[in-house]
Amino acid sequence: MSFRQILGNLWVSTKKDILGLLKRKPEFNADVFIDPGKYARPLPIEKIVADSKVSRDGVEFYKKKIANNEKINPIIVVKHPRRDLYAVLDGHHRYWACREMGKKIIVSAIAGDYSSVNFYLTEHGYFQPSSETTEKLREPAKKMHENLKQFLDEFINEENIRKENLRREIEKKRNEKEESKP
Repeated sequence: MSFRQILGNLWVSTKKDILGLLKRKPEFNADVFIDPGKYARPLPIEKIVADSKVSRDGVEFYKKKIANNEKINPIIVVKHPRRDLYAVLDGHHRYWACREMGKKIIVSAIAGDYSSVNFYLTEHGYFQPSSETTEKLREPAKKMHENLKQFLDEFINEENIRKENLRREIEKKRNEKEESKP
């Protein structure tokens, strides 16, 4: 297929999407990112597409969780505007873990319908950072989380010590007052 034919097909597809969007209100549910469990529903895994920019460690992590029957969040998908097909927006590692484990159904939350252009971009990972980028961000984020946890633990411990000392001081004054009464 020539470049001109590809552009022609893309134009026809985009034109249909635009006309479809003008006829109906486009749907996009941002709440699905806050509480995906609320919108969870089973989808056949063969109707879902996802790019493969994932880290092996991430996929293996979720394979272990699934094998141990641990709870994992639903993946978040968008629906193709004209076909019974979905693309992963969030949950690439979970998707590939389920796929590699031979799962036929995956719990998903649908964010809405996308135009075919946006669907194509999502399907091919243009909105998904590379696994190298994700790994570079993950370590500093983990370190920040550990530092914040340590800070909060120390703060709570110091606050508890301060409260205990204050309680003892009040108790001591109360006892002194009781002892000084005739």
